[in-house]
Amino acid sequence: MSNKVPDEPAQGPDTKTSYEGSLHILELVQKNARKYRRRMRREKFVERNPFAWFFNELPAQEMYKASPENRRSTRQDMRYHRLRQRTSWSFWSHLKSSTGLKFAAVAGLVSALFQAAPTLRGQVSGTEPFNWLLVAGLFYIVAVIWFELCCPTLLKQSLSPKPRYLGLGGRRWLQALVEDELRRWWSVRKWWPDTELLDMKSSQDEIVLAIMSGYGVPAFAGFGVYACAHIEQALYEYSQITGARIWRRDRAGTSLEAFGPSYAFEGNRPLMRRLMLSHLTSYDVEAQDEAKVGDFVIEWFRSPVSIAHNLPNHNQVNMASEAEGLVYLFKDDRSALAFAEIIAFWQDNMRPLRRLVLMMLFTGSALAFAWFVLLQLRIVLSGISL
Repeated sequence: MSNKVPDEPAQGPDTKTSYEGSLHILELVQKNARKYRRRMRREKFVERNPFAWFFNELPAQEMYKASPENRRSTRQDMRYHRLRQRTSWSFWSHLKSSTGLKFAAVAGLVSALFQAAPTLRGQVSGTEPFNWLLVAGLFYIVAVIWFELCCPTLLKQSLSPKPRYLGLGGRRWLQALVEDELRRWWSVRKWWPDTELLDMKSSQDEIVLAIMSGYGVPAFAGFGVYACAHIEQALYEYSQITGARIWRRDRAGTSLEAFGPSYAFEGNRPLMRRLMLSHLTSYDVEAQDEAKVGDFVIEWFRSPVSIAHNLPNHNQVNMASEAEGLVYLFKDDRSALAFAEIIAFWQDNMRPLRRLVLMMLFTGSALAFAWFVLLQLRIVLSGISL
C-alpha cells in the first residue's frame, strides 16, 4: 500500500496579496500604538510636571481635559493654580507698585534709627550695611524697568489704573492690542494627507490632490479649535459682564440659537475657521421673538484649503478679515475696557523666561534688603551690649 502525500495549499496571487495586506495592517496598528503611547507620555508630562506648568504660556481652561488616567488630582490641581498665580505677571506687578513705597519707608526708618542713635553703635563703624541697601535698591529699580519692558502691552495696559475717559483714540488703541493678541492664536496648518484617504467626490479633496500634484503643500489658515473655544469663552464672559445679548446662527444660516461657549474636535483634517461678529437687523428679529435689533450674532466659517506659500504669515495677516466685526465690541468705553481686560489675562503667563528673570531680580532685592536689616540689627544689639 503506497503512502499518499497530501497536496500543499497553492500559493496563488490572492494568498500573497492577503498576506501582504495583513502585514500592512499590523504595521499600521503598531505605528498607531506607538503614537498613542507617545501622546499619553506627553499628556502626562504637560498635566503633572511643574516645569510644564510654568512654561505653558496659554491660559488655564476647562474645555479640553486630559485622559482620565492622566488628570491631576485635587491636590495637584491646587498646586498647579497656585504656581500659575504666584509666577504670573499680574502677581509680580503688585511688587512694582505698593512694595516700592513700603521698601523705601522701611529702609528710611532703619537708616534713621541707626543714624539717630550713635551710642547704640559702640565701636562699630563702616558702610557695609548701606552698601547692601544700595544693592537692594539697584535690584529693585532694574526689576521695575524689566517689568515695564517685558510685560505684554495689553496686560500692562489693563493692570494700570483705568482712565475715566478713553475716547476714540484710546478705544482704537485697545482694539489694536486685542487684535494683536488674537494674531498669536491665528495659525497656518500644513496638511499632506494619504491620497488613498481622499474623497474624490468632494471638491475640496480634488483641490487638495491638485495642489499636491506639483503646485505646493496644501494648508489651512485661521483659528484652530483650541483658539475658537477660547474666543467663544471670552465672548460669553463679555456678555455676562456687560449684559450684551449674543446669538449664534445655525449651520444653515437661517435661524438663531442662544449663544453659549462650545468647543469642537478635529477629525482627520485640520479644522480652521474665521470669525464673523455682526448686529441683528430688523429682518433677523422677525424670525426670533426674543431677539432685539442691535444684539450680537456670531458665525464661524471654515477656511478653504490653499497653497502654503501663498498664505500670509503672522506678520502679514490682517485680523480685520480673520475676526470680522470685532470693532463692534469697542463702540464705547465700557464695552472696550471689559473685552480688552478679558483678553489681556490670556497674556498673564506669557514669556516664562522673562518672568523668571523678573522673579530673580525681585528676590535678589528682597534678600539684599533683608541682609541690610540683619546687619543693622546686629550693630544695634552689639551697641546695647557695650
